[in-house]
Amino acid sequence: MKKLLNITLASILISLSTTSCMKQVLKENSINKEIVIPYISKIGDKTDLFVTNMDGDKVQITDDAFEEADPTLLSNGKILFASKRTGTWQIYIVNIDGKNLKAITNDKGFNNYRPSVSVDGSIIIVSDRDIKPKIYSIDPDGGSVLKLTDNDDYNDYPAPLDDGTILYMSNKISKWEIWKMNADGTNKKRITNMTVKPISLSAMPSYVRDTYLRSPNINDDFYSRRNVALNNNLVSKAVFTARDTNGDLEIFRINIDGSDLRNLTQMPGVDSSPMVTKNGKIVFTSDRDGTFDLWMMDADGYNPVNLTKDPYYASAR
Repeated sequence: MKKLLNITLASILISLSTTSCMKQVLKENSINKEIVIPYISKIGDKTDLFVTNMDGDKVQITDDAFEEADPTLLSNGKILFASKRTGTWQIYIVNIDGKNLKAITNDKGFNNYRPSVSVDGSIIIVSDRDIKPKIYSIDPDGGSVLKLTDNDDYNDYPAPLDDGTILYMSNKISKWEIWKMNADGTNKKRITNMTVKPISLSAMPSYVRDTYLRSPNINDDFYSRRNVALNNNLVSKAVFTARDTNGDLEIFRINIDGSDLRNLTQMPGVDSSPMVTKNGKIVFTSDRDGTFDLWMMDADGYNPVNLTKDPYYASAR
């Protein structure tokens, strides 16, 4: 019995040490946010917000009865996300330690969701305040609401690029395609005409290079790499979920001029909900190991790694 108690105590200490180490990692990397990935995990009827680093160390951020979705890590270390805690989907912000939860939007009677952040600091959201979902820009405090898409179309999954423009999905031509517009909603242009139908969308910054194109001369700092990329006219890309010819959900990538369409996963089952980190990794949900875990791979689809390895549903969206 004494031996069992010692083993149990040791297990608890190890668990506490792991959590403490992860929190220390988050604290030490308050400037370098690239290693921190926010995601949601559904355990039973609960959907809560978590973060992980690229080694798969996990910390739970929210622990309540409300539904969360679409987390985004901000440059100040806070997490922007959507939650249904008031009965409708609204936008919230919370510290990475779970403290100081604050509502950015608090609208009654309609939903605001899919928050993302533009390079100028404005928050891009989807809202159904005009019945059909459209894309809006708001200030970080929820004010200065600006409608970016109009007409009687459905619009979804805004994905700001590092040049200030915004990718998004629209059914404007009676089928879902990927479009691009300026930060103020002007100069809308369809960039794809694909046989595959996009289901969810993320943006890949222009500085990201494929594994076999990476240069050791590019500084690992985000801003340095971004400047190198822009000066060398590297191409931004769209990363999205679509079904392949077998009906499997896969992760695809395409240049924003509509060229170089690639299936990055090519696995049976589900690979979906991609998000691109600042260091160019693609985080996505996959059931290839039997449960819906959070995975990470290189920008060209190589080196997939299971980050969560839990018997619970996990997704970056």
